[in-house]
Amino acid sequence: MDINWGAVIIGFILSIVLGAIFGLIIPAVGALLGWLIAGIVVGYMVGGTAGNGMANGAISGLFGAIVLSILMLIFGTLILGIIGFAAATVTSLVLFIASLGVLIIMAVGGAIGAVIKGEPATVTQIT
Repeated sequence: MDINWGAVIIGFILSIVLGAIFGLIIPAVGALLGWLIAGIVVGYMVGGTAGNGMANGAISGLFGAIVLSILMLIFGTLILGIIGFAAATVTSLVLFIASLGVLIIMAVGGAIGAVIKGEPATVTQIT
């Protein structure tokens, strides 16, 4: 399993952008659809086996949740002081638990994208 950090970063950015756009267009399930599409893009970029796409999609989803939690802690503390820190901590913990769902959705999308590409990871020829 190879981690393609370029694809992970692109998937992270796409998960935020597509999640927000689709979340506004389709209120109930739009964010889920955006995350699935971002996972498919990551899996397609990575190629290889479904497991490889799944791993890269999952890392992309987890990375997004971690970065969002850190940003909430920083800005919550800067804006509201200790009360903001406490509120951001509770929200970050809830978000981190909910990120397991995002991780699963993006992992499934990554597997689908890798299967769609249908490219073997690497083939070594013994001579």
